[in-house]
Amino acid sequence: MTYFKYKTDILPISLFIWLFLIDIYVYILWISWLTLWLYCVFSIMTKWFICAWNHHHQHVNTFSKSILNRLLEIIYWFQTGIVGYCWVLHHNLGHHAHYQDQTKDESAWKSPKWKRYHPLFYTWIVTVTAYYRAWIVGNKHKTIQKNFLSMFLIQLVLLVALISIQPLQWIVIFLIPMITGLLITVYTTYHHHSWLESDDPYKSSYNIITPWYNFVTGNLGYHTAHHLKGWMHWSKLPDFHKTIEDKIENKYYKKYNLLWYSRGK
Repeated sequence: MTYFKYKTDILPISLFIWLFLIDIYVYILWISWLTLWLYCVFSIMTKWFICAWNHHHQHVNTFSKSILNRLLEIIYWFQTGIVGYCWVLHHNLGHHAHYQDQTKDESAWKSPKWKRYHPLFYTWIVTVTAYYRAWIVGNKHKTIQKNFLSMFLIQLVLLVALISIQPLQWIVIFLIPMITGLLITVYTTYHHHSWLESDDPYKSSYNIITPWYNFVTGNLGYHTAHHLKGWMHWSKLPDFHKTIEDKIENKYYKKYNLLWYSRGK
């Protein structure tokens, strides 16, 4: 019997759990500093993609059992630096509600003086304020805010325990990829919305239909579809996109070339 809500989640989630178990193995039984740092680089490269799946999970929980979802969120925190329920507050209830209004958007790409942020500055400012902004959104959603605080405290206990046992291994295997994962997550959001200001949802997001990009991010590139139906499971976004693509002009598409974005399909 499977507790997965959607069978399409079984393979990616199984891979992420195995990667976490490898993290623990390397943390306990690392061979040399060279091996440790090489693994850190490998870890960062793979966990960039896991950030997108953590995002999907916060929109549509992976499992039918709450305890399994919370355990998965603990693993996701080690891999992406984002605590359970943080995305729900900051992203679902914050950004999704306000992305068309830069005076309110929790991931605003404009400054209060109405100047467009440089992508690197945007990445920095949204990253360092992410947990604070999530907490502020939580002031209007007290139950979720309490869940967020509970998960944060659980993660804090785990953090202290692992640091106290092997601090250097903790930094290389967990902390560096966690910080990098959060930075990359924020940077990606910038390229989904920057320069776009409109009350029309078909003109408020960029879409990336590059096949390999959507394979590794769980169709995150179908971003207009995602914002129209944030509760829709990632596996259903391509089909929904087909029903609305005639409403999306070519200038609202981007190509992703691993290290940079370019305009058009």
